[in-house]
Parts: sequence; C-alpha cells; structure tokens
Amino acid sequence: MDTRTITRTIPTSVGNLAVHVTGSGPPTVLWHSLFVDSTTWAPLRSHLVAHRQLISIDGPGHGASTAVQRRFTVEECAAAAVAVLDVLDVTEPVDWVGNAWGGHVGLVAAAHSPDRCRTVVTIGTPTQALTRRERARIVPMVWAYRLAGPVPPLTTAVMNVLLGKELSRTHPQQFQAVSRTFRQSPRRGMHEAMQSVMLHREGLDPLLPRIAAPTLMIVPRADTMISLEQARAAAATMPHAAATTVDGAGHVTPLIADPGTLADVITAFWRDPDRTVITASADLP
Repeated sequence: MDTRTITRTIPTSVGNLAVHVTGSGPPTVLWHSLFVDSTTWAPLRSHLVAHRQLISIDGPGHGASTAVQRRFTVEECAAAAVAVLDVLDVTEPVDWVGNAWGGHVGLVAAAHSPDRCRTVVTIGTPTQALTRRERARIVPMVWAYRLAGPVPPLTTAVMNVLLGKELSRTHPQQFQAVSRTFRQSPRRGMHEAMQSVMLHREGLDPLLPRIAAPTLMIVPRADTMISLEQARAAAATMPHAAATTVDGAGHVTPLIADPGTLADVITAFWRDPDRTVITASADLP
C-alpha cells in the first residue's frame, strides 16, 4: 500500500490551491473547515487511505494555498474543486467529505455538478445563514482580527468553536497544532475568507432540494453552531439525505478526538448509502 502524499499547486479562479493526493482507489475529496487547513484531516486520513485515493484541498487563504485578495463565494470554491478534479484527470464521481466550510462547498458542488459527486458527507456544517444574534457575536471578532490579527483572546475564542474547551486538555498537541494553523495564516487572506465564507455566506436551503447525491450530515453533539434538529430539518428537504451525531464539542473535534468512530460512520455510508440514510432517519426521534 502506497501512502505517500504528492502535493501539487493547481491554478483556479480562487487562486493557486495546494492539493495533496494520497493513496489509490475510489476518489474522495476532503475540504477542511474555515480557520484551519488540510492537516486537520491527518487522523481521519490514516483510517481511510488503505482503499481510497484521498484528495485534500487547502481552501483559498489557508494552508499552502495562495490568499485571495478579494471576497469570494462558496460557488467559486465548488467550481475550483471541480477544476482541480479536471486537472487530476478524475472523471468518475467522487465521495465528498467536507468539514464545516468544506461541507458547504461539497453541497454546492453536488447541486451544480451532480455528475461529479457520488455521495456527500458533511461534518459540523450549518446550512442556514448566520442569524442576527450570531452576526452580532461574530462581526466584532472579524473586525478585531483585521485590526490585531490572531491575538491570544481571539485565537482562544476561535479554537473553542472549532475544538471545544476540553480538547486542549485531552489532546494538547493536536490542539496546539490546529491553533498554529490559524495563527500562521496570512492575515489579509484569512480576513477575506472570514468575510466570504462566514459573514456573507448565504443560506443553502434553496439549493438542498436539488442535491440528488446521497448525503449524510454528521453533527458533533455539542457543536454550538449547528444542532441535530437543524441538520434533520435540512436533510428532510433533500431527496436522499439523513443526519446523525457523533461525540464532539466543535466542528473539528470529531476528526481529532475519535477519528476511528468517524471513519466507521463514513465508510458504512459509502458501502451502502441507501441503508445508512434509512437507518439514520429511523434512529432519530
């Protein structure tokens, strides 16, 4: 089994994106959460790589990708992901796994390019736009970042949303590694990304009924930005979707705290999407 990772830089409409390709087999696209990069997939990737080609994309302004000096849309990110697949000569439909922001990109890709997505898995991905209360809390944070950068209080607040407070005690090395990806990101690019995919992100509800690909929405139980009830309501508007839960206190926590369980949920879905959707729907009250 060859688990070497080959990294390429691929020009797209949202800048030069760093793309990390590992393994061989059915193609799987991994797109990370806002504030972090593809390194957050490492624990989960080790559970999936044996029988998969994993294509991890660093979003614009994150990781090794270039920073976009303008506001951009989730639709542009989805088109860029399809462009990446074209450059890599991936013609068969992919299994998409997206964490928060990456889930938004995957849902849009599945709606606009249905022939390119076999299935979609979202992890900690709210489909609704920010509420007025959420905006009131987040707008000052975005402006504080623009003025001061990733100062300790702001970094702590972001990590609490992504990872929860407990992970810093149970997985201190991983917590610090995730925190470092945020602190080291180019400020201009990160600020544009924060505005583009958080503050000005539109709700996806009108798009959901168009997504024919089997979709599994995974919700960390203690995620403060999305509830199981919200995910179930979104899934109910889609032709072939369901929601389920895993342990975790933030968007990224399941990838780090218990990647084995998360991998089991995802691979079971891949093996039999129909059964997983039916079972997940039946298991929830």
